[in-house]
Amino acid sequence: MTGPVPLAQDPSTLTADCAGCLGLCCVSPGFDAGDDFAFDKRALAPCRHLGPDNLCRIHETLSDQGFPGCAKFDCKGAGQYVTQQIFPRKRWRKDRETLEAISEAYRRMRAVCDMAELLHLAARLPLSATQEAARRDMLDRLLPDPAWTADDLAQAEETGLLSDARAVLTSFRDAALRR
Repeated sequence: MTGPVPLAQDPSTLTADCAGCLGLCCVSPGFDAGDDFAFDKRALAPCRHLGPDNLCRIHETLSDQGFPGCAKFDCKGAGQYVTQQIFPRKRWRKDRETLEAISEAYRRMRAVCDMAELLHLAARLPLSATQEAARRDMLDRLLPDPAWTADDLAQAEETGLLSDARAVLTSFRDAALRR
C-alpha cells in the first residue's frame, strides 16, 4: 500500500488557482505598455482590471483587450502558495508593509516554482539512478513539507537554492542528449 504523493513529487502542485490567490500577479509585478500590455503599471500597484474579489475582470478577453502577456502568464501555483501557506489570512489592500512582504515572497516563490517545473519535466529524460535521486532531492528542497515561510524563502535565496537547482538541471545534459 502506498501513501500520499509528497508535495514536491506531485506536478499538479504547480498549477495556478486564481480563486485561491489574492491577485498577486495583478499587483506585484510592474509592466510597460507594448506588444504584451496595453498600458504601463508600476510594481506593487493593482492593475486597473483587478476586481475587489482579486480576480481579473477581463480575464476571458485579455488578448483582445491588449494583454497577451497576461493571457500567457502562469504563476505555476506561486500565488496561491504564498496566499495560503506563507501569508494565510493576510491581505495586502490596506497595508503597504504587508503588500511588500507578500510581493517579495511571491517573487521568490515564482522562481522556485519555475525551477520545480523544470525538474518535473526532467523526469521524462532517461536519467541515471543518481540523477533521478538528485532530481527528487532538489524537488524536496524546492517544495518542502512543512511549507516555506517568508524568512526561509529569503534565506534559501541568499544561500543559493536556485543556483543549486540550476546545477542539478545542468547535470542532466547528457540525459537530454540521449533522448
